[in-house]
Amino acid sequence: MSERNDNIQNAQHGVKGGMSKEEMARKIAGNLSSYSADDVQYREDARRRAAVHTEFAGECAPVNNPYLNFSNERRQGSSSGRPAGGRSSKSGKSSKSGKSAGSRKKSSSAKGGSKNARKKKKKKNKQRRVLSAVITLTVMLAAVGGGGAFWYTHGKAKYDGVFLDNTFINGTEVSRKTPKEAAELVKQDSDMPDVITLTRPDGSDVRIPLSDIGLKDNLQSSVDNFYKEQNHSQWFTAKSQKSEYSFKLDFSYDEKKLDKEINRRIVEGQASVEPEDAYIQRTGDGFEIVPEVVGNGIDEDKVQVLYDYIDGFLERGEYSINLSNCNCYDTPNVRSSDLKEQLNQLNSLYDTEFTFDFIYTTETLSGSQVIDWITFENDNPLDGYTVDKKKAMAYVEELADKYDTYGKDRTFNSTSRGKMTIEQGEGDYGWWIDQKKTCNLLVDLIEDGVSVTTEPYYYTNPDSQYTYTCNPKVRTADDDIGDTYCEVDLKKQHFWYYKKGKLEYECDIVSGKPTPERNTPGGVYKLWYKELNKVLSGSTSAGETWSTPVTFWNNISTFGVGLHDATWHTSFGGSRYVNYGSHGCINMPYDAAKFVYDNVELNTPVIMYW
Repeated sequence: MSERNDNIQNAQHGVKGGMSKEEMARKIAGNLSSYSADDVQYREDARRRAAVHTEFAGECAPVNNPYLNFSNERRQGSSSGRPAGGRSSKSGKSSKSGKSAGSRKKSSSAKGGSKNARKKKKKKNKQRRVLSAVITLTVMLAAVGGGGAFWYTHGKAKYDGVFLDNTFINGTEVSRKTPKEAAELVKQDSDMPDVITLTRPDGSDVRIPLSDIGLKDNLQSSVDNFYKEQNHSQWFTAKSQKSEYSFKLDFSYDEKKLDKEINRRIVEGQASVEPEDAYIQRTGDGFEIVPEVVGNGIDEDKVQVLYDYIDGFLERGEYSINLSNCNCYDTPNVRSSDLKEQLNQLNSLYDTEFTFDFIYTTETLSGSQVIDWITFENDNPLDGYTVDKKKAMAYVEELADKYDTYGKDRTFNSTSRGKMTIEQGEGDYGWWIDQKKTCNLLVDLIEDGVSVTTEPYYYTNPDSQYTYTCNPKVRTADDDIGDTYCEVDLKKQHFWYYKKGKLEYECDIVSGKPTPERNTPGGVYKLWYKELNKVLSGSTSAGETWSTPVTFWNNISTFGVGLHDATWHTSFGGSRYVNYGSHGCINMPYDAAKFVYDNVELNTPVIMYW
């Protein structure tokens, strides 16, 4: 069958090559004279070839193209041949039946002649059928050759200037599109914009058309090259074969033109706005951040930084560029985000409480009171808010006036004189708030913005390191002495010690000589220091000096007055102090001084009065 196929193909090529239809028919007849018209394989080949071309019949072949209707005409030819033979057969049978009597009368030789005649007639009919098939095939092939040439030429013409079917570029289908149309489709799908969008730090946009900076790309040239690569002679195979092309979209632009546009539109394109720092301000119900002002002025020394920043994005194929992160602007030093922690801290002050513990009671300062003490340093907001120290000090002074007991007169129920008022005098007993240190503490607490309970600072004498506090166990709103104390009646020259209201010890004493420099001053003191075997020394303005060793030193003041043993005295009490008085101390018998040293606790009040 391959030989027959080659013959048919050669016949088709003959038509295309200019061979006349008659010559082609004779050639095919000669090639097919050895084949039967009833050859089944021949018919199958014919149908298959017709089917190949029928696929495209709908778009380019004539409606009555015999090539496209090849298999139908083949079947019609066979059908018309068979009825003719059939009719002859039927006629023969009819004649045979009609002349049966006469036939019987013929001799056997007549029968033989009749048989030969039928064979010749059958052979002749067969030859007629072969010839008919050859003629029919010849005519059909001629028609097919002419129609096929028309179909191919007409189909190819439809793809002149456009891409073949099933053509894709960078994933975009460009079938039957001109190179220009295809380039536009590819551009649309590539999201390549027509402008560069520059967003300033203040949020405004500047748009620079790409055409203004001499943009050149490889889009159209790449598409044109793909079009030229396609073999349009094979247009009919494109329906079942996908053609895919891809390329990297590259572009170039005139850097000088771009820099010129940037300079015109960004650097010099608007009035310069100076940057301003964000800061915090007070509102009716709290605090708020006043946002920073983002300047649009560009540092003259950083213009090239701006050019390079934009170029970097364009090289990566990015056309929407936010300039906020470009280090070329005059930017504010403080932004809103820098102040959020401070803002939260300030607003939390409303719920903050600062409590001072005075042992028997407390004083609480609310956040709502503190809010009015807050000021802001807008010149440097990062330093945070500040607390008005004058207002803080005024509050501490109120505390001191209310809770300090040092320096205040006291009502005292004396042993020999009953209830009397004892002036503070030179005494060091009592609670004395160190206002400066307590004010600083309060300011720090407010700035920390955390609720806290604390004690105030109490004053400490820098020379003696004596702290002005008392026994916290006996502190009340009305009294800070309690029922355990030492009492000295300077006029009667006598000492008493009471513990929990009960007299524990008493004795006569010798106080200071009643002169301006040696007199013992009255007041409320505190036993705050003890020492064994101490040498007491000093001098007066008159040049008098002394250096006296004692065994039991019980210090009650910050200026050298204390209770100690004085074994050089021959007696105590009475008026002995007038002539033999001390330099201000309370001279006691040895045993009395020892008792105080051994039994009286530190911080015990010592009340002395004239």
